[in-house]
Amino acid sequence: MNSKGAAITLNVLLREEEGYCVAHCLELDIVATGSTVNEVKKNIRDLINAQIDYAFSNNNLENLFRPAPKELWEMVYACKNPLEEKFRLKSKIQEKRAHKTFVPPWIISKICHTGNACPHVK
Repeated sequence: MNSKGAAITLNVLLREEEGYCVAHCLELDIVATGSTVNEVKKNIRDLINAQIDYAFSNNNLENLFRPAPKELWEMVYACKNPLEEKFRLKSKIQEKRAHKTFVPPWIISKICHTGNACPHVK
């Protein structure tokens, strides 16, 4: 696969906690919240984008992946029909640099909704 088609696949666990939608990216161990599913998906995509952009742009891949706790992985592994979404990574750091480094252009998120579904889950 050439770099234009390169992608990173990440697992995202989506659940409701204390009235909020919570999205947890398990490979990066980052969390976003929102009032609705659409809001939390946008928020986690923004965080994933920033984390990956920074790591690749600063040659800091050894600190990129930090797995989430085991219990969350077990919830994802139990998920029968994860929703797969592909989004383009937008590098804000690369735009400002004269010397460009490789940043993967695509992120594929596998989103698993738990039994405690957020409002408006489809």
